[in-house]
Amino acid sequence: MKNFVQPGRILAATLAVAVTSGQLVLLGNAKLPAVALGSYAANTEGEYDTTGVFSLPSATTGTAVVGDKAYWDETNGVVTTVATDNDPIGHFALPKAASDATVNVRLWL
Repeated sequence: MKNFVQPGRILAATLAVAVTSGQLVLLGNAKLPAVALGSYAANTEGEYDTTGVFSLPSATTGTAVVGDKAYWDETNGVVTTVATDNDPIGHFALPKAASDATVNVRLWL
């Protein structure tokens, strides 16, 4: 197929802020959830994985079961079960206890 470019799982983007390897970011105005594959300085192109299950920092409140929606609390930099004022990023891939400091999340496709 002559018009195929790439599978699309990994996207290159330049962000205005520095990021560290494994950090969740929201790309573009659509706020596409992606995880940094490396550490990148502000205004430097980096690669971001948009598909898969990632261990991410979690709010230490709320519980969830596998398949429940996961939201990103950008203010506090954590995954939460609370939809209000937060961005949907995927689904919980393991159960979440209220005290969990990290959770496994399957990012949206």
